[in-house]
Amino acid sequence: MSKEIIYIDYDEALNIYGKMIDASDGGFEGVRDEGGIRATLDFVQNDLYYPTFADKLTYLMYRFCSGHFFNDGNKRIALTLGAYFLHKNNYYWHACICMRTLESIIYHVAASNIDQDLLLRIVNSFLTSKDYDEELKIDIANAMSKGELGIQGEDYEQD
Repeated sequence: MSKEIIYIDYDEALNIYGKMIDASDGGFEGVRDEGGIRATLDFVQNDLYYPTFADKLTYLMYRFCSGHFFNDGNKRIALTLGAYFLHKNNYYWHACICMRTLESIIYHVAASNIDQDLLLRIVNSFLTSKDYDEELKIDIANAMSKGELGIQGEDYEQD
């Protein structure tokens, strides 16, 4: 018998967003796409499309990161809602390490270097507390090599 998953509702998501903006010294706060937020929070509950907890967590983080539902803080809210979703569903240790472990991954999701399928493989490894296997490490490195390092003023050129 599988454990019932506890989902995030729209009001919770907005409350978390407001607290996140306040905690990170502000930003250009505001909702840009209410329909996108509501659709994501509703669709993540569809067990036909997202049958496992990992599928749901991946979809939630991917959509909030790439959907640009807010004026500011889309990467931060993707991580924060991911950690909150983990916590609500008794993945306490994973919730504690989610932000640190997946921060650079989310950066590359936002830059379109990491797609939803690769993010799912990363999340599955994260949830099982296994180190990334060699194939996954290579795929992550290849995906990340598509983008810049994110350091302003850098004189870095890729070959």
